[in-house]
Amino acid sequence: MIHRVPRLVPEGSGSKPRVLLVDDHRTVLERVSEILSDDFDLAGLATDGRQGVDTAAQSNPDVIVLDINMPVMDGFETFRALAQAGSRAPVVFLSMVNDDEHVNEAFRCGGRGYVLKSQIMRDLPSALNHALLGRTFVPSLSILSRLAENGGHAMQLHGHAKSLLDALAGFFDLALRRGDATCVIAPADVREGLAARLQRRGWDVGTARGLDRYLVFDTAEALPRFMRNGLPDPARLAEIVTELDHYRTTAGGTLSRLTIFGNMAMSLSADGNTEAALALESIWSRLTEDLPFLTVCGYSTSCFHHAGPHLYPRVCAEHWVVGHTSDLESY
Repeated sequence: MIHRVPRLVPEGSGSKPRVLLVDDHRTVLERVSEILSDDFDLAGLATDGRQGVDTAAQSNPDVIVLDINMPVMDGFETFRALAQAGSRAPVVFLSMVNDDEHVNEAFRCGGRGYVLKSQIMRDLPSALNHALLGRTFVPSLSILSRLAENGGHAMQLHGHAKSLLDALAGFFDLALRRGDATCVIAPADVREGLAARLQRRGWDVGTARGLDRYLVFDTAEALPRFMRNGLPDPARLAEIVTELDHYRTTAGGTLSRLTIFGNMAMSLSADGNTEAALALESIWSRLTEDLPFLTVCGYSTSCFHHAGPHLYPRVCAEHWVVGHTSDLESY
């Protein structure tokens, strides 16, 4: 079975957004133009940063795709020049490389997405749509961990369970190395698969005397703690957030971050209670927005197969950052 990223903008929803493409390789410009042609109108093409700034001023695009490694003026310099020229269009960066220096600078300077050129077909349409809607697209959970220094509410879409577990293992390895308190709220197969992967990385988790910065709960046991009459109870959730914040300061210290993975909203959605899932996401955002909580909500693509075209955009809207695993394909 092919697992695909759901469409964010349904066909026939109105005029297409206008995109400006800036890259010093003509073949890349032609390829990207073709990939985006179904969902975007072309505002212009530019083969260097200065031409990109001039074209943006003339065409006023809705969103900009900006290559990082260009001669004379690189993508970061071009980004700053665009801002100085008054451009308000969100920017998604393209790059051949996936190193900390490039990724961190891309988001530090204000980029709304980072797409590897090897993954243009899969990632770029999603990244542009999320950027247009005010969200950030990250190509991996490891990048998210470095980006969300002070916390945030993120969504990770996945197809196969193995791809999710592999991504989570790297994500929690980074969190534990930086001293975070951590928490996993998931069914047994996810908890056990993740624990096994972390153990292979040298972390003593999943045992009775394991690491005190690694807290686990079962999804089916956690939901009844705050569900009342088919909907999440905000007061009970507030109490749980207070308990988790106490755990954070006790296990990691007052300045630590709490890194959380959970799929309770996915479980509610899979059971057909989509309104409860959306309410849980909204309440969680409100309760944790001022706390150093980095929450990643896991969703399988199967949640959206028969839910109609509007559920996926509504779920995405409750998150600051969106990403997906490497096994997914774009439409």
